[in-house]
Amino acid sequence: MEIGKEKYWLLLYGLIIGIVFDIFFYNKTLGISYPIFILLILTLTALVFFKAYNRLYNRAWFWAAPILMLSITSAIYSNQVLKLLNFIIITYLLIMMISLVSTTNRANWSDIRFIADFLKRIFIPLRYIHIPFITFFGTQNNSSKDKKNIFPRIATGMLISIPLLALIIWLLSSADIVFKDLFVNIPVSKIVKHFLLILVITVYAISFYWALLKAFSKEKKSKYKKINWKRFIDPVILMTVLSLINVVFCVFSFIQFKYLFGDENFIQPSAFTYAEYARRGFFELVAVSVINFLIILIAVSFLKKENKKSTIAIRILLSLLVGFTFIMIASAFYRMLLYEKAYGFTYLRIFVQAFMILLFFLFIINTFFIWYERLPIIKAYFIVTLVVYIVLNFANVDVIIARNNIQRYKETGQIDMEYLKGLSYDAIPEMQVLLEDEEVSDIVLSHFKQKEIELNEQDTWQSINYSRARASNIIDRYVK
Repeated sequence: MEIGKEKYWLLLYGLIIGIVFDIFFYNKTLGISYPIFILLILTLTALVFFKAYNRLYNRAWFWAAPILMLSITSAIYSNQVLKLLNFIIITYLLIMMISLVSTTNRANWSDIRFIADFLKRIFIPLRYIHIPFITFFGTQNNSSKDKKNIFPRIATGMLISIPLLALIIWLLSSADIVFKDLFVNIPVSKIVKHFLLILVITVYAISFYWALLKAFSKEKKSKYKKINWKRFIDPVILMTVLSLINVVFCVFSFIQFKYLFGDENFIQPSAFTYAEYARRGFFELVAVSVINFLIILIAVSFLKKENKKSTIAIRILLSLLVGFTFIMIASAFYRMLLYEKAYGFTYLRIFVQAFMILLFFLFIINTFFIWYERLPIIKAYFIVTLVVYIVLNFANVDVIIARNNIQRYKETGQIDMEYLKGLSYDAIPEMQVLLEDEEVSDIVLSHFKQKEIELNEQDTWQSINYSRARASNIIDRYVK
């Protein structure tokens, strides 16, 4: 694949990305434009390597599925917290996928050293920031040999004309008032902002693909070899440690069973308030889970293999450790449910529960890893975490919070209206039932009026979003 021929296409691809980015995102709220833009990036990336399809690692295109799934949530839901996280995660997955497809990475994507490959893909393009300009003006020399290549010369003439026209218009405007009135309403500052944004995005996009093609075209450096960790843990010492730890966890788990199935009075020790106890349960879980993760990973990775009996004994002890952790996860999850029942649902509490569910699946993976050491544990962690996170995105957290808090209000008469008003447009369909309640109807109606103003400010096709459209229809029924 000759980079010399491809670089002219990169000018077009970069310009498309720059212009589309400006149209889609400048002073716009994220909506349908985001998944379309991501699809555009994926398409242009495929076009960049179109002639070298057989040399690509095409299995890596699999990562386009979670990328598109996460991006499409911006056209369906309105949760700002997840939108921010999605932007970070999609960026990482996109660059990771491009590195894997082009085989420009030296480390496996599950290797900690892959972070270096990731950072290279971001920062190395800055070394080639001059390439778009050299390539563009280089076409002028070639055009003298090829008279048919007229478009680059026209574009060059337009670029040269911009500063000249600006100077001439300024001078003529100073000389004639009528002429000045003709141009006074031109939003020059706005045009300059759009131009600079397009220029920056275009130049970086071209430089990114240039650096990628350069790395793809040159002779590949050898891949990093798998790290072979030295096994140094004595089996007898490890069995002793695990036995003592499991005894402590056994006692703790017995107490958790009593807490889990006891009534509220037994759950709340006299030394703590109800809220303090529930919170302590979660932080204990996190601390113990981190310890258990380290114990399992270190034990399996660094254990000396002296004989089969000791290995089996250690695996049994580690499996018991996982079992006790399951009990603690169940206990902590139940206590969080009690906490939500008493004090209501919030983003943090929902995310805490999602994290507990994630821990449950990760410890299932740990169980397999204990008995089958060849399991690619980091890859398994990554994929399971990504799946849980995608499910969380489509679970509609705002609806869960609003629906449960409103149900709690009906049962107890207690509700935090300020927190409810802080939820995204996803919660509007749930909130409309509160208009039937005289105590809070005025607050909800005032909130709807404020949301109507915000929705009118976001009335562009780029911001099309199912959640906002649905909220708008509901608000229109009540706000005259």
